[in-house]
Amino acid sequence: MPVGQKKCAGDVGGEMPGEARGEFVHSRCVAMTLNLTWSEDRERHQSLFPPDASHRRSGAVRTAHGRSASAAGSVAKLEWIIAELLPADIATDVMTRRGAEVHQLWESLISTPLYEELTVWVMAAWPDQMVERVDTMVRTAIASADRVRQGEWTTERLIGFVRKAGQRAEHREVHQHLGQRVRIVSFDEVLIDLEAMPLARVNSSSLGQSIVSDLRVALGEHRYMVTPSAAALLDRSCDLAVDHLDAVRARTVSPGRAEGLFGLDLFAAARPTRRANKSNRIIEVFRDLPRPTGVSLSHLLLGTDHQPEAALLWRHASGLSPAEVPTEIVKDWRAELGALTPAILAFSERRRRRLRDRSRRGDDLRRVFAQTLDGDLAGEDVSLAL
Repeated sequence: MPVGQKKCAGDVGGEMPGEARGEFVHSRCVAMTLNLTWSEDRERHQSLFPPDASHRRSGAVRTAHGRSASAAGSVAKLEWIIAELLPADIATDVMTRRGAEVHQLWESLISTPLYEELTVWVMAAWPDQMVERVDTMVRTAIASADRVRQGEWTTERLIGFVRKAGQRAEHREVHQHLGQRVRIVSFDEVLIDLEAMPLARVNSSSLGQSIVSDLRVALGEHRYMVTPSAAALLDRSCDLAVDHLDAVRARTVSPGRAEGLFGLDLFAAARPTRRANKSNRIIEVFRDLPRPTGVSLSHLLLGTDHQPEAALLWRHASGLSPAEVPTEIVKDWRAELGALTPAILAFSERRRRRLRDRSRRGDDLRRVFAQTLDGDLAGEDVSLAL
């Protein structure tokens, strides 16, 4: 060996030919040099945090290299990461804020041992997790870990919150139309005669039936306004509205609001108003309906900013009696029901405005609504009204 050449530890190439042994020794030295550089860089990053941080809430054992001896993916390992590597000035709203400053903060955190250790921990805790969701889970853990350090959350609650962040983007593709599941088939592959098949009756939703029943009770002598077409539309739209509210609630989950919006605040976020986020407005769900019909459905099911308690879904879920509805709310319901009947929707705009005003006043409009029906449906509905 030439003078001044250091022999690398673990050199096992003594029995190799000269040229092969030289390449082997060179690769070993490069690997050890890179490992040494990474270790020094790791220690430099760790020196940015308080030296006594390991005494806070850490249930892990710290080795001489500054690493935890706990198993990857364990609770103790997560507690060690929070105690040893989490900066003291991390903001809890860093996931919801936007701007160049926050972008630079995340860029700096990605290159630290904190991000590295949490990435390994997340992948060890959920080995079947989709790779594209790991970054979101790591960022969620960084943004919420200070709550554990301050004693506001337990470690188990943080783990559950991180798990939700990983599940949030997993959507099953389900084709639905007005709340009813639709099976997509190719007519070229159908082996039966479609014209010979009897028409299947659409199953009604128990929730939709209850909503329609409550509405008729609240309208009293004006129950004839709930025509068969309006009742069928309300019945089918209830399930669709509930699914949309669940989606809005999931989108509003944040570190400061672990369960998302709920109650009347959730209904307000889904209404077709300027106050609501455009992606949360339920009118987009009813886009296959005429716009006046979609707006009236939204007002009936979710209420309005003027009368938030007019939401039929909210009143039914709250167990409020349909026989004790305030008069102003009943007036709003009567004004909206005309747009749910296709024959009335075909009236001129001026005639529809007059009908809306008369409905709000409580005029007797039995003849107008009876003229919109035909055959047996007309006889059935008018008999109920009389």
